[in-house]
Amino acid sequence: MLEGCLMLRNELETAKRSVVTDSLQISIGEIASMYAAEELDIIPDFQRLFRWSPEKKTAFIESILIGIPVPPAFAYEKPDGTWELIDGLQRISTVLEFMGVLREPDNPAEKMPPSTLTTATYLPSLDGVVWPTEGGDGGAQVLEKSLQLFFRRSRLDFQILKHPSDAKTKFDLFQRLNRGGEYANEQEVRTCSMVLGNADATARIRNLARSEEFINIFKITEEQNLKQKDVEYAVRAIVHTVEDFGSDADVQEFLDRSIARIIVDQDPNDVIHTVEWAVNSLHSLFGGDALIPHDEAYQGIAKRFSLRALEAILVGVARNKEKIQDLEDPDGFLRERVDRFWRERDVAELSASGLRGTTRIQRTVPFGENWFSPQ
Repeated sequence: MLEGCLMLRNELETAKRSVVTDSLQISIGEIASMYAAEELDIIPDFQRLFRWSPEKKTAFIESILIGIPVPPAFAYEKPDGTWELIDGLQRISTVLEFMGVLREPDNPAEKMPPSTLTTATYLPSLDGVVWPTEGGDGGAQVLEKSLQLFFRRSRLDFQILKHPSDAKTKFDLFQRLNRGGEYANEQEVRTCSMVLGNADATARIRNLARSEEFINIFKITEEQNLKQKDVEYAVRAIVHTVEDFGSDADVQEFLDRSIARIIVDQDPNDVIHTVEWAVNSLHSLFGGDALIPHDEAYQGIAKRFSLRALEAILVGVARNKEKIQDLEDPDGFLRERVDRFWRERDVAELSASGLRGTTRIQRTVPFGENWFSPQ
């Protein structure tokens, strides 16, 4: 019992040292000035997920004007003293867009068009109101000067994760703050966390996911691209290539923890390159059908892409990269093994109807590693 208490106390002290925070109240005018001076970075990858409706933006502006408390924003203090926004994208972007200072994510030299408010619950006369601009407002109803000053002087709460808190802490904090929030799916939250943890590695993973070969073998549609399904497939392939899935794990939490370890705590270049090699090798041999069952597949195997193919074929090939490359005829080996793979009865049972994802992964990855091992 005493040993357990001491261990917990030591873990607590270590955790506290990795999370150093400060609380501040900052005026909206100062927030806009920090953003204009590039002292507050809301990160372009985050901004692409700025998707509040005009009604929700208006409701937030209304809350500020009538003094309804709003949740704090979270920022990470970088070594040079500037801040990265960890949580609060929708709120901060709404304020900056309304004031006409929000930059285009793909062209920072350009400003996004200022938003026009809609009718609101307590202030219905906000309908059609805009912030005044230098070029004139074309007859629109501008926010009067006294309300502009009140708005600029209104303060928002900020929680600052201060330097030298580590990058892994940024990753974890963003995950915890944004689960179940405004983002559409698990991968969008994960991608933003990855950017915070290691922006360079995340960019390389996204480049892999958007390569012609990757898009072709995974049959990525425009809708899937918008929802970052391509990045999710790349993350799954990378994680399963180097991490073993535990029976007590939740799949999404496993992907979160594992990709954080790979890109923050380790050098991710080798595994990214390995998955890249596996994708290109399969594509060069089978084209867009690399992960699709062929016409002579075992009865009951539908002719479509499934996670079974990602986990068993792509990951199986990636896990055996060095052994396959050492073969006299690696292409011939891969052709034969992929062809026979789809003829196997065991493969049909790897993702039987009603099989949970946690159970499937415990079957597919070991099966694929063994199947594609030349030994």
